[in-house]
Amino acid sequence: MADLVILAAPGMGAVDERFAEPLFRSLAAALGDDWSRVYTDTILCQSHLQPNIERLFEATQKRDMDYLRARKFMLYGLSEAASQLGDIQSRGGNYEKTQQAVYQTFERAAKEAGDTTPVILLSHSVGCTILSNYLWDAQRSTINHGIWRDGGPKGVHKGSAKDLFLRGKALSHWYTLGACAPLWHGAMPREQIQAVTSDTRGYNFRWKNFYHPDDLFGWPLKPLSPSYNQAVYRDFETRPLSDWSATSWGPQLVAHDGYWQSEMVQQNLLQDIREVLQKNRGRRPSPMQRATAAAI
Repeated sequence: MADLVILAAPGMGAVDERFAEPLFRSLAAALGDDWSRVYTDTILCQSHLQPNIERLFEATQKRDMDYLRARKFMLYGLSEAASQLGDIQSRGGNYEKTQQAVYQTFERAAKEAGDTTPVILLSHSVGCTILSNYLWDAQRSTINHGIWRDGGPKGVHKGSAKDLFLRGKALSHWYTLGACAPLWHGAMPREQIQAVTSDTRGYNFRWKNFYHPDDLFGWPLKPLSPSYNQAVYRDFETRPLSDWSATSWGPQLVAHDGYWQSEMVQQNLLQDIREVLQKNRGRRPSPMQRATAAAI
């Protein structure tokens, strides 16, 4: 059994199962032997949308268009976001399929690491919205859409350790990278903009949000509303506007993809991982204890 679970959800763009590998390699190098105490997995929550988006993009290339890479980036991002709301009430629709992918990743982690193991959740871009929807629904006592309708998937006793784990109540930290929530909430009155809770209803995790000041899709979250201000521990600016090397760049799409390599993100993550592992050092028996138990 592991002492910590780290789950990573990608952002906009084509699904790449290896998107988190550079970050995981960096963490492994920094943690040394302690990395063996960590279970990692990726939440590929939008893979069912890729064939349709690719088909549409290929069809449009029969016409003259400029900025194809930027267009494809925008097509993926906005299509993935729109898919979450278009059939939210439908059983088996895109919203439910996306949540099912998240649920199955948590389910694998519960099986491999144990359903009381603390979790650090990393999400990027539209992945932040998807995980926010998942947690929001899981935190409701009743819900009429998604996988948590009717009390949640069958076969898991409500209130059991596994149920609590699958609902995200083992979360110790949530990192949102380049979160685009303001783009979807901006037209709402401030008092109606509600965040998932990080410190009530059985949840107790630290929510850290990272944004690049030139990233058109990455935003600070605490100013959104009193609810977000309370739920989010801190908004981290990954690059100060005073940085002379970036002052001439202006708004850009490139910055949206740099969070996984951000030194600030990695330093925070390493500190939090070490803290969680230190608290859970006694959870798993030592090799000598395991050998002794096996001989009895």
